[in-house]
Amino acid sequence: MEVKLTDCYTLSEGKALMSGTEALVRLLLEQSRIDRSNGLRTKGLVSGYPGSPLGGLDIALGKAHAFLDEEEIHFQPAVNEELAATALWGSQHINLYDNPDIQGVFSMWYGKGPGLDRAMDALRHANQGGVAPHGGMVIAVGDDPTGKSSTLAYQSDQNFHSLGVPYFFPKNVSDIIPMGLEAFALSRYSGCCVGLKIVVDTADSNAVVDMSKLRPSLPILKPNSLVHVTKHDPASVRESKLHDIRLPAVQTWSENSENVAQVYLPAKKGETRLGIIGVGKIANEVNEALAGLLPDRGKKNTVAFTAINMPWPLPEKKISTMLSVVEEVLVIEEKRSFVEEQIAKICLKQDRRILLSGKTNPDGTNLLPSYGELSLENILNVIAARASHHSIALNPIEKAPIVSPLSEIPIRQPYYCAGCPHNSSTKVSDDEIVGMGIGCHSISGFINPDTITNFTQMGGEGAFWIGRAPFSDRSHSFQNMGDGTYAHSGYLGVRAAVAAGVNITFKMLVNDAVAMTGGQSAQGGSSPLSMSEQLLAEGVKKVVIVSDQPAQIRLNGSWPASVDFFHRDKILRVQNDLSQIKGVSALLHVQTCATELRRRRKRKTIASRTERIYINPAVCEGCGDCAQSSNCVALKPKFDGEADKRVIDHSVCNDDYSCLDGFCPSFVAVVPKPGNDRQEIELPEYDKVPDPVIVDKEITNIYLAGIGGTGVSTLSAVLVMAARLDDIYAQAVSQTGLSQKNGAVTSQIRITRSEDLSLRMSRIPDGEADLLLACDAVVGVADNILKVLNKRKSQAIMNIDIDPVGVVGFGNGETVSEKTIFLRLHKFLDIKNCATYNIQQICETLMGNKITANVMLLGIALQKGMIPISVRSVEKALILNGTSVKENLKALQWGRWLAYDPQYVLSVSGYGENRFTEYRPEDAELDHLISIFSEKLTSYQNKNYAESYKKIMDTVKAQFGDTTISKKTAKALFRGMAIKDEFEVARLMLSTTFKESLISKFGTARPSGYYLAPPFLSFLKDVNGLPRKIRFGSWIRFIFMALNKLKSLRGTSFDPFSYSQERKLEVKFKNILISKLSDPKKLKQSPEKFEAQLDSALKVKGYGHIKSETLKAAILALQ
Repeated sequence: MEVKLTDCYTLSEGKALMSGTEALVRLLLEQSRIDRSNGLRTKGLVSGYPGSPLGGLDIALGKAHAFLDEEEIHFQPAVNEELAATALWGSQHINLYDNPDIQGVFSMWYGKGPGLDRAMDALRHANQGGVAPHGGMVIAVGDDPTGKSSTLAYQSDQNFHSLGVPYFFPKNVSDIIPMGLEAFALSRYSGCCVGLKIVVDTADSNAVVDMSKLRPSLPILKPNSLVHVTKHDPASVRESKLHDIRLPAVQTWSENSENVAQVYLPAKKGETRLGIIGVGKIANEVNEALAGLLPDRGKKNTVAFTAINMPWPLPEKKISTMLSVVEEVLVIEEKRSFVEEQIAKICLKQDRRILLSGKTNPDGTNLLPSYGELSLENILNVIAARASHHSIALNPIEKAPIVSPLSEIPIRQPYYCAGCPHNSSTKVSDDEIVGMGIGCHSISGFINPDTITNFTQMGGEGAFWIGRAPFSDRSHSFQNMGDGTYAHSGYLGVRAAVAAGVNITFKMLVNDAVAMTGGQSAQGGSSPLSMSEQLLAEGVKKVVIVSDQPAQIRLNGSWPASVDFFHRDKILRVQNDLSQIKGVSALLHVQTCATELRRRRKRKTIASRTERIYINPAVCEGCGDCAQSSNCVALKPKFDGEADKRVIDHSVCNDDYSCLDGFCPSFVAVVPKPGNDRQEIELPEYDKVPDPVIVDKEITNIYLAGIGGTGVSTLSAVLVMAARLDDIYAQAVSQTGLSQKNGAVTSQIRITRSEDLSLRMSRIPDGEADLLLACDAVVGVADNILKVLNKRKSQAIMNIDIDPVGVVGFGNGETVSEKTIFLRLHKFLDIKNCATYNIQQICETLMGNKITANVMLLGIALQKGMIPISVRSVEKALILNGTSVKENLKALQWGRWLAYDPQYVLSVSGYGENRFTEYRPEDAELDHLISIFSEKLTSYQNKNYAESYKKIMDTVKAQFGDTTISKKTAKALFRGMAIKDEFEVARLMLSTTFKESLISKFGTARPSGYYLAPPFLSFLKDVNGLPRKIRFGSWIRFIFMALNKLKSLRGTSFDPFSYSQERKLEVKFKNILISKLSDPKKLKQSPEKFEAQLDSALKVKGYGHIKSETLKAAILALQ
């Protein structure tokens, strides 16, 4: 039978790949099909607000619209969570106020933990009011227990209890549908809303599911008609109905359902001394722990174990059955105790004393934490501790290896996408503190934490300042707010600020998409024009529009006369003006989300930009001003033998062009030649690579680690689908959310041929990883990943093209060395079991770009037999995925070739020392450096000039020998002598090397534009009063040719450029440096002091005002 991506919505037998969000969609479809098979005429309604870990549910619902339409299920995205809940309860009244042709509407609400907080009032009304007999309300809540993608770590159990809402807690993807169907049945039977608590590990999972087990066996009970919704019950009647009729009905259901509590190990009188209760997701982790601890599992009954699938209310009689046998009950649940408190009440009703442990030991000492997540190590130690109290023999726990302290490594935090509007929209003056809001713009808190306030709840934006303003030494504040938040509830914050009379500027970041959760349009969102009109009507004193295309926006409607328009490069000046206004003002930064813009260009719904921006590496000084100006992750550092230059990574570049704001003449625009912008190498005959030899294991554990936005989660889904195609079981849990672009993204995959994984924990136990596929080395050696490695069994395939963390030169951006990576990795992994590849460089050479580098890495692991899935199934999975199929298949094949015949691939790719190895001054021999720099100075001026350099270096070498100081001197002297004046920039723009690099990348040697700030136009200033860069066409090459021929004028009285203050300062620095280095007496000083002076000299870089500041500091140090 042909396998399809939509099998999860159609199959009722066999296996299908399904994600946590797809399971919720299938739940609705399945409920409709059950109703129809039972002769009920019902329709469905689903509504809510996206938020991680259910951030992708509305996208999944949208993609499944054909299936939903067929089953007459209406998907209504909501403006916010409370209105969604109210709408769903409204659907339960359809037979009370209307005359429909249906018997009821089954409905599902969705949202994250904070959304449940917001909707509590609406849900309390619904739950006390009741639901329809053939309707039903299910409340699907996404819980983020560690706050990975939320402002707070969440636990919704107590909220459900407070509402009087019984709820189920699925352990994994396989549980969602059967528990969801039981939740609908229970809702109809009891008249209550019924919850589904879905944690990150379940929502963000993909699993091969047995489709024959979707429908649970349900108790057959006689319903009580009094439980259902009526028209106008008084408040006291509603309350009494909930407690006297509905919740007792729930309790009856709980006692009669075989699904609310699952017995893994039964209690046996006379044998069982310790009873363990695991709650929800943690139950499978307890099961995994017991599988390793119990030497006689299934033979002796020393330990009993029950999984609780419905944490409230508990089936008291079933729990009492276990309690009647055991001496102690151990409750293992994450976060604050909830089930444990219910168990304690049940224990009190027993006719004998039973020990109770959980968050504490029976003596009151701490046992399990009440926060965060429980690890398998926690669980193993707790079970062992309580078992020893009863003299129960267990297998020894394998201790984690003791290693010396690990070298520090930066955390790869989420970061703005290349070309993200927030790169410019979140800019503020150095002395400002900005109110943080909910949205991608909150990433600024990672980048510059000292300039932004604490989090508030969604919709609280602005109110934070209302509380501070009367007591602050500041008279004004800025507040970030996304357009999605504004539509959701943020407008109330604006209204509150107006009412409070505080001085505040709301920065409305209008980017046309809810980028945090997948690029959806903001439900109920308004256009910038409508927002402007509404803000003015609310009493906002001044509204301005800032954009990358202000003129186009201005023409796009009839704007209020008081609204002004500015280009985004004027944002700091505009903000300064707004800060002087008494009262509330608003700045609408209008620019489309970069990722959404990229999607639209791929779909050809908008035109792509015809020009690409390229940096001439020889002209670039590595000053980093482009990074400071644009805050763009596409700007990467690259060492070229002289300095850490900047290059544009076109694989991630979104053609925003904000890097052009950097004060540097190295940027050029190029129109790629059609068909020649990607230079690929032909793949050799594919069938020459033999199929890999696969070593079968009971369970194979694979850990993927990479950077958000590079396809790590997609790669994980491809592997699980490939397992499905091989008719074996697999599951994967990915860490996503908070628009983890450029942040750490991981996926833990478990594959087995022998068993359904539904009773196994979703994550890989510590020390049990078979393969680490590190698409990014920094993420691959994070603490939480290293602990799953095992020197005896783990292998690693690692990409050692190390991307910087953040943007080097801006905020907390930094680079990470290979040495740091390997110092950490080799403490947990045998060096012979780690294969490293410069996979991005290899991929760019073979494929023309880096986009498919991760798939190439997968091909290597596949060919080495490290993944127990057939090659053909992986290929079919890539085809089913449907994205860049040809490129991905080719990358997979190249990866297999790289594993099978690496020397062949490296030879055809040109990969090797001369191509990719970076010669840094501290690594190369001194004579080699002097030779390279002398050759460059000959091209710069003439042979005599180069000889003077060599003569000075002879003096230095005689004093210090071939040492680090001498090498630093070689570099500092070269850079001081090779002043990049107008003559030199012109020569470098015409160089053969530059032309060849353009042809290789774009198929043309001629740029279409140059961005310069020539001295004769220095009277033209930018918004900051600095010389303004101007675009010149390709005709400027003729000026370059003339300047190149006139370079002999350099330094003479006929040099027209020698009279500028900048050039005089550069010459002064050069002369001081030469004077110092030429005199052996001046070299005979403290080596430490001399090296410090060299370090100061090496910091001299850049152009114009950028360079002047470092020049002054270096001259001061040298004198």
